[in-house]
Amino acid sequence: MTPYYSDEFVTIYHGDCRTFDLAALGADVLVTDPPYGYSHASNRADSAWRDEVIAGDEDTSSRDAILAWWAGRPALVFGHWKVRTPEGTKAVLVWDKGPASGMGDLSMPWKPNWEEIYVLGSGFAGRRDSGVLRGHGYNVVTWATRGRSHPNEKPVGVLRDLIQKSPPGTVLDPFMGSGSTLVAAKSLGRHAIGIEIEERYCEIAARRCSQEVLGLTA
Repeated sequence: MTPYYSDEFVTIYHGDCRTFDLAALGADVLVTDPPYGYSHASNRADSAWRDEVIAGDEDTSSRDAILAWWAGRPALVFGHWKVRTPEGTKAVLVWDKGPASGMGDLSMPWKPNWEEIYVLGSGFAGRRDSGVLRGHGYNVVTWATRGRSHPNEKPVGVLRDLIQKSPPGTVLDPFMGSGSTLVAAKSLGRHAIGIEIEERYCEIAARRCSQEVLGLTA
């Protein structure tokens, strides 16, 4: 396997994670935002990703294949209530995405500005906080014109806090997207490996990681 990008802390591979010899990568904890499995696409007229479905989002087979291989080791996996939770889920965290996010069914007087994070495996530690993750650093940047580089990009602040409570060792994100998991891990001085099927996002992730300075991200 030839890396698309590598530095002292981060290694990026371009390709379908299901075709990799993942065991050879030697990762210790899985932190990932896989395709949710319900063919989501934005219908906002001003969205840079209008009607665009990310690769593998037709069902949960990509997510489930990786988790079956991971075999119950520590993992934090983003997801959505519209599809079933992964087998072996021990807890569900709720990520409050902030007031700017969430369209959903406009006939409802509530907007879906939250997502789920599934906790699998063991070894997580740290201060016992609320299972609802919220705060300014967790809010979503909703528009490409304001810096968003992927339709489902997660804030680095959320991922930093998740990784800080994860077991030690190398972080693996087999559905890397634009690389927020890798940026968060590197800012904490942790080694991370990312795999992404779409090369345009590998390029963005590589650029973000090359600009990351240890301890800079709040």
